[in-house]
Amino acid sequence: MGYNIFRNDRVGKPDGGVLLTVKQHVKCREILNKTSHKNDVIAVEIETQPFKSILISSIYVPPQAKIDLGIFQELYDINNNCIIVGDLNATLNEMGSRKTHAKGRQLQELIKEGFIQCVDDDSTTFEKNNYEEKLDWILVSQPLLSFISNVETHPTIGTLSGHKPITFDIPIGVEPKPTSPRISFNFKAAKWSKLRSILDQQLMLWNNDRPFVTTLDIEEYT
Repeated sequence: MGYNIFRNDRVGKPDGGVLLTVKQHVKCREILNKTSHKNDVIAVEIETQPFKSILISSIYVPPQAKIDLGIFQELYDINNNCIIVGDLNATLNEMGSRKTHAKGRQLQELIKEGFIQCVDDDSTTFEKNNYEEKLDWILVSQPLLSFISNVETHPTIGTLSGHKPITFDIPIGVEPKPTSPRISFNFKAAKWSKLRSILDQQLMLWNNDRPFVTTLDIEEYT
């Protein structure tokens, strides 16, 4: 498919879990994969040109769980150039939600700490059964936040989840993976019957009486 996939699945449950995909030509590595206080987390570090690297993380917080604020600090401590996205199931009135509830107040507390900020976009991100709300968030540290542009919320895909895809641009210039020095051969495409025929012909010309003492003898013979 052309992508590396990083995932944290909820085994035995029909919902939850998080996933990140990164194009195969991009240098990256998984640095965190865990579930903490029912918060599912996956994080990948990507090498970039203007920064040494940036951390991209996806988090899912179930409706009945609290936001584990320690996760955000842990991610920031790993790499202070970070983008954290996900379904936090948090509503914050001042940032586009209809009201502020308990998880929204947790999100508000996180933003007030100052090490990470919320992308300013008040579009609703969830729509189902005539109910719309902003539940999904993009949290970014500085100076990365100033690079974010063209934030768009798109129509839902299918009718199951109700969450709308969110896209944005960030011109950071990722580092490509170095080309492998090894030569790759497609052995399935080889014409083995033709190769056997050529070898048979060459072996018939072999002079069994000629001695080979040095490497020069071999080179002269071939």
